Amino acid sequence: MEKNTAKVAVFWDQSYLWGLIAFRAFRAEGVDFDLFTADDIRAGLLKGCDLLFVPGGWASDKMAALGEDGAEAIRIFVEGGGGYLGFCGGAGLALTHDSGLGLLPVRRLPTGKRLPSFSGTIRLHPRGGDHPVWSGIEDGQAFHAWWPGQFSLPGGDSIQVLAEYGDPGPDAFVTDLPVRNGTDWQAWEESYGINLDPGRVRGEPALIESRYGAGKVLLSYIHFETPGDMPGRRVLMNLLAYMAGGREDGDGGKNSGHLLPEPPAVERDAEAVALAAALASEALRFDRFGRENLLWYRRRDWLLQWRRGVRGIEYSTLDALLKEIASHAEFAGGLDRESNLSIRQLAGLVRDFYSVAQRLLMLERLAMTRGPLGPLRCDDPHIQELRNELFSSDRRCGGRYRQIAGIADAILLRQLRRSLYGS
Repeated sequence: MEKNTAKVAVFWDQSYLWGLIAFRAFRAEGVDFDLFTADDIRAGLLKGCDLLFVPGGWASDKMAALGEDGAEAIRIFVEGGGGYLGFCGGAGLALTHDSGLGLLPVRRLPTGKRLPSFSGTIRLHPRGGDHPVWSGIEDGQAFHAWWPGQFSLPGGDSIQVLAEYGDPGPDAFVTDLPVRNGTDWQAWEESYGINLDPGRVRGEPALIESRYGAGKVLLSYIHFETPGDMPGRRVLMNLLAYMAGGREDGDGGKNSGHLLPEPPAVERDAEAVALAAALASEALRFDRFGRENLLWYRRRDWLLQWRRGVRGIEYSTLDALLKEIASHAEFAGGLDRESNLSIRQLAGLVRDFYSVAQRLLMLERLAMTRGPLGPLRCDDPHIQELRNELFSSDRRCGGRYRQIAGIADAILLRQLRRSLYGS
């Protein structure tokens, strides 16, 4: 594995759980990185970096956070020789569509042709000969995909496919159905009304590369940063080493150290620390409620496996954010002044959210006894009313959840930035 010498900017906005996972992976590997917001990108701070890494999350929300000025700053950075590495939603952000940067002439496969609900391991078959990203990796190695999109490639040779999907691993799910030999996918597709057969992605591109001006663009619907995935971690570090260098302007990798000002210092506030711990306890109680009612179980320490019809990724995200905030607050002995105020607002919002969510979950559990339950639309007006209140009617999420996630995310960003300074 080559040593990574790149200065990496991790685009934090609208990444939530996936931003936290990227932070942990980069920190564990000793990567020289900073957490950038859209404001930092608009301010021109990418000039000090070699590579922009964009984690998962909704591409349209990331584009909205960037605005046209931020989007153009990324295009200028890559065109001048900077690297763009995007995973999942970060890959989607780079594509050519209404909420994409247009860094390469690739679109998303139309919804009706995609496999929208795959999660777990899937085997990859590298293409492209002896490409350095596959150093130390065997053909057919399994890696993790978490509800990936799919690429629709143009004709010609402007796009290099570095890997294609093979067969799913033994831990894979499609929505809440485990992938097993002998599954009658046609029957399940008729029942659920969505594409479910994992064979639909076999041979499809999973990792692609192109150029934008002088810069490299490498996009993956595989999450090589998945916790505990050692082969994935090797590929991640290969990717960072490969993407380093190439800048025609700025300091690039020579500019080691932090490009952002040191975040606000911790202010000792025992009540705020206690509130952070109490929110983590609320998350634990809510998790237990869902498990006791057979609505989900712990697939990973950071991820639930939920029954279809439940907003499981949102509950997983909130759980992870609240626990991480509490852990940092306890370790640091406090929060910064702004977070001390925010945690008090957050406490009331979270308790109310979980209270309403428990009512919603019990109604959804009852509805499941009458047939398959979709995650967005339901004939039961009470369920639909509570869903709209908590999440909105959009798959991307709004409502109370969006407000809570935004406040928690801002607190966590300050905490993580402070931890990068070792204070």
